[in-house]
Amino acid sequence: MKLSFSLSSLLACAFWTAAAVNSSAESSPYRGLWVGEVALGKVNEVTVPLDAQNIPRAPDPATPTPTFDAANFRVIVHVDAMGRASLLKQVAILARKADLQKTESDMALVTDERLYGSFPPQAATRISSAVFDFGDAKATAAVNAVIERAASAAATAATQSGATKATIKTAAQNAATPVIAQADAAQAFTTFLRNHLDATKVRAIANGGSTSAARTAADALKSGSFYQDTRGTEVLDAIQATLAALPSTATQQQREQAALNAAASFIETSQGYERFLASELIGDAITDAAAKAASTAESIPFAPITGFETANGGAAVAAVSPAHGLVTGDEIAIQGAGLSSYNGLHKVTRIDDNKIRLATPFVTGGAIGGFAASDQIAPVRVTSPAHGLADGTRITVRGSLAGYNGSHLITVVDANTFTIPVVFSSDPVDRGLWSVKSGSITNFESAPGGTLLKVVSPNHGLNNGQAIDIQGSGQASYNGSKVITRIDADSFTIPVVFGGNPAVKGSWDLPKAIDGIAPPASVPTRITFANHGLSTGDRIVISGSAKEDYNGEQVVEVIDSGTFSIGIPWDSTTGDPGVKGTWAPAPGGQWRRTAAIRAALDQVAKVAAARTQAANTKLSDFPETRAPDALEVVLSSIIAEAALSASPLAIEIGAAAEAAGRAALSDSVARYPRATATPSTDYSDFVRSSTFSGSVAIAAEAAATAALKEKADLLATTASIKDKATEAAINALSSVLSTAARSLLTELPMTGDFGDSIATEIVLPANHPTNPFRHRRHPDHTSGIDIRRLVNLSFQATDGEMLSRTGYGVDRISGTYAEEIFGLHKPLGPSKNIGLKVAGTFQLHRISLIDTLNGR
Repeated sequence: MKLSFSLSSLLACAFWTAAAVNSSAESSPYRGLWVGEVALGKVNEVTVPLDAQNIPRAPDPATPTPTFDAANFRVIVHVDAMGRASLLKQVAILARKADLQKTESDMALVTDERLYGSFPPQAATRISSAVFDFGDAKATAAVNAVIERAASAAATAATQSGATKATIKTAAQNAATPVIAQADAAQAFTTFLRNHLDATKVRAIANGGSTSAARTAADALKSGSFYQDTRGTEVLDAIQATLAALPSTATQQQREQAALNAAASFIETSQGYERFLASELIGDAITDAAAKAASTAESIPFAPITGFETANGGAAVAAVSPAHGLVTGDEIAIQGAGLSSYNGLHKVTRIDDNKIRLATPFVTGGAIGGFAASDQIAPVRVTSPAHGLADGTRITVRGSLAGYNGSHLITVVDANTFTIPVVFSSDPVDRGLWSVKSGSITNFESAPGGTLLKVVSPNHGLNNGQAIDIQGSGQASYNGSKVITRIDADSFTIPVVFGGNPAVKGSWDLPKAIDGIAPPASVPTRITFANHGLSTGDRIVISGSAKEDYNGEQVVEVIDSGTFSIGIPWDSTTGDPGVKGTWAPAPGGQWRRTAAIRAALDQVAKVAAARTQAANTKLSDFPETRAPDALEVVLSSIIAEAALSASPLAIEIGAAAEAAGRAALSDSVARYPRATATPSTDYSDFVRSSTFSGSVAIAAEAAATAALKEKADLLATTASIKDKATEAAINALSSVLSTAARSLLTELPMTGDFGDSIATEIVLPANHPTNPFRHRRHPDHTSGIDIRRLVNLSFQATDGEMLSRTGYGVDRISGTYAEEIFGLHKPLGPSKNIGLKVAGTFQLHRISLIDTLNGR
């Protein structure tokens, strides 16, 4: 549904901001809760085994190799409306109202157990994964920073001539004290904002002001603490990206407001805006507003439009409606016009008693330039004799035009022809190959006898004697057509001499030739008319053509600014007559006022409550308008749908209006970038606690005592003194470390793009109480080793549809899982930089489209 930008500068700003922060303002197609399973089937070898000839063969630690058995575990990923993925350890699916669970808007996804009490008592579903258990490691890191500063200073002070416990303790305490203030990342960011990005400075940036001073401060914010806070840089980048994406026609006020809203998404740490959009109140307001809009619209009559004329030299449209009774500034809804650009909501300018002007360009029509075949359409017909395929089979095309290559679901035409859902461009000389079966190669080895090459390809599904084609291997002699001999389910041999195990392994397939590529058997007719101004779905009337089939009303599909097609099949014999005729927009259309609908919505209790909540969601000391703008976009969509509906039934109007409101909430309101990482509430509470501030004195006392004692040893060194000071500080702060370990982190942000590749790092700090090296069975391990898990999910390519469909309407996506673990084993490889590696596959199922966590 088209909303005219002439509605108000407020809505214009809201839409432009949406475009600036998210190119289409649509929610990510991957949004929602994904739950699935990982099946690990590979691990890198950490020992040197003996081969069949009893000769040691050192494995490549960088390459995981197949295991005898598989390990399976659950993985939970949530994707928000902007496509940002988070790894979850558990999530509960709760009903917002105990007696209402009809749609997803009645449900909430809750990862913070402390929020359970805000929901009504109920039997709920809770999903968890024992493999991913993480807390806020930053809290433990803060204590570690105190320990490191105190121990280092104590060791240095202890080596000084005349050092005493008092002087060592003072040095340790002075060195560690700054950590307390530096650890409060939230306060440091607040100070940065106050000094460099208050509303006045953000407005200045919007009007071309320099960001150099703010950039310098942002760099200092990151480097001035172990926390490494990048939010200063990120908010500046977001503001500048937002401004760069605004249209050149944006006013100064609109530029300033867009910049302020972009900044607000970083200033706000509670995700209040996203939770407002996902709240029960918004859902209720949409339902009630749609019902009220429908009952009001039902009683408002339509008035006819008898024609459209040019106005303002073609820059505007004059709608002819006798005795319309409108005044300048009235808002009306037009529907049924031949052109979609004329339909929608408009603020009108009165011309006279019978005409009003709309702020949309006039489309004239005119003499048709020519007719031709519109063959640049889907699906493409592929000829491959005796292909043996069935409808719905997935194939992979390679070696053809870029638009044809890739994975596709086919439709059978006959025994020698099938179609793929891509647009025809041409029948190239090199048509390429297609295959149903293909696989990746993970390893090459020398087979016994020296004349055969063993190829490792898990679950290859091949049989003896099949001819495969290998492509992309780093060893050129391995590429090309080869006949295989099956060894087992994961490997086979080919008649090639072993020439090494290249880093780039390549892939294989069972190729079949493509003999021809053609457009669909029947194609529509293409019309040439420069700068036609039409949109797909518009209705036009052709008249005066020598080919009678063309004359009359037609629905167009736009190809480009100079061509469009109509649904009349192209006839190469008669399709381009000498007398081509003219076209004009189809007549028709009607309008009605929207003022009564808007006034009715103002009286809806839930709408009033939502507006109040939107105002309260705004940052108190920052002039941002995100929540109010979003709510008005949703309400305007409801009003538009109700006002434009031709149905005489309120129940039908209401259903359509509610659907429009929910679609606007999903796809039209602005979604803003957020900080990569924000200090959690638990972290901020901990670093502001007396427990943490008191840790400096405790660490300094313990470090000083241990340092002085170690110094008395004749064999003591600065390093040994520091080690003893560190160990003593850790022991002294064991209760503080335990408190820090209880800092809760309910979701772990992931980098990358869901659908391509996403990754995250899980850290278990060395001094964390649950670190396995600090187990009570290991009293010699006072300090542990940092354990890092680098997790990566890479998604497999699809057939052009982003998701595959499984049963009961559930979306499914799959790919490969890889994890590298440091700290549980000595580093591997020549450079000692490789950890324990495991690999396998994953499959995720989307069980909910809810795109915000912990919304009430």
